[in-house]
Amino acid sequence: MVYKDAMPPWIVEFDNGVTLNGAMPYARIEGYRPLTLDLYLPPSPRRSSPSPLLIYIHGGGWRRGDSHRSGVFSDFPQLLAEIAARGYAVASINYRLSAEARWPAQLDDAKAALHYLAGMAEDLQIDTSNTYVWGVSAGAHIAASLGNPWTDRDSRAARPGPGALKVQAVAVWYGVFCFQTLQYQAESLGLSLPPQQLAPEVQLLGYPTGSSDVPKGASPALEVSEETAPTLILVGDKDEKVPYLQSIQLKEALETANVSHHLIVYPDVGHSFICNHHSAITHETNLKALNTTIQFFDARAFKQ
Repeated sequence: MVYKDAMPPWIVEFDNGVTLNGAMPYARIEGYRPLTLDLYLPPSPRRSSPSPLLIYIHGGGWRRGDSHRSGVFSDFPQLLAEIAARGYAVASINYRLSAEARWPAQLDDAKAALHYLAGMAEDLQIDTSNTYVWGVSAGAHIAASLGNPWTDRDSRAARPGPGALKVQAVAVWYGVFCFQTLQYQAESLGLSLPPQQLAPEVQLLGYPTGSSDVPKGASPALEVSEETAPTLILVGDKDEKVPYLQSIQLKEALETANVSHHLIVYPDVGHSFICNHHSAITHETNLKALNTTIQFFDARAFKQ
């Protein structure tokens, strides 16, 4: 299935001086829609040196979603512009959805976006050797995979460009990190996941999650090594879509590999940090998670 481009490229100037270069095509793969990203560049006074790069990867069960929306945030572009105003170049990427291509196409697309930005780094004043990745839900799965060691030989990414690439740290919100244990963990918590034939994971992988055919490389928790990037893991203990035990498993893998990490399990909230009985808790938890994530990146991106 080939999806049409959502909209042509455009430029927006925010009140805080941030410039959004929207729908920038970063890869053209035969048989698929052009892949695009939205690039938010910080105000000129913040740009005496190349800006650290923050990649945002959206969620949506690998089968929906786009670069303009995230969870409960009502004006996500404005939020990304506020992050860019801190001095980051922020790239929110689109990738092939599971109805378009199966894994590892989504990871290949994220790598292609990184290569594209590395190739444009000098013109855009971006320091791609100082790169950070933030992903939510399905995007957290892709982000965690980017945080593990990879080379161009691992990837079928389209048209890689020149430039240094190094992911310095990753933040993941309520993600899937091990398909091999997903069903068991859900059952152990009494969660009702969709039937396997309807599950988003099956559409992504082409196999039931418990199948021996599921490639180990699709589960970032199984690929952690001592070279994995420092990782911040945020999840709600009432997540009804993804067992929070997935985040525990990633934390344990990072711990075993002696990788710097930090896990926060927020009480009384589910997927997207939503509290079904109290909207104020939803708002408060999302703000806490956002501030924690920004502080996590700031401590590394702008260290003296």
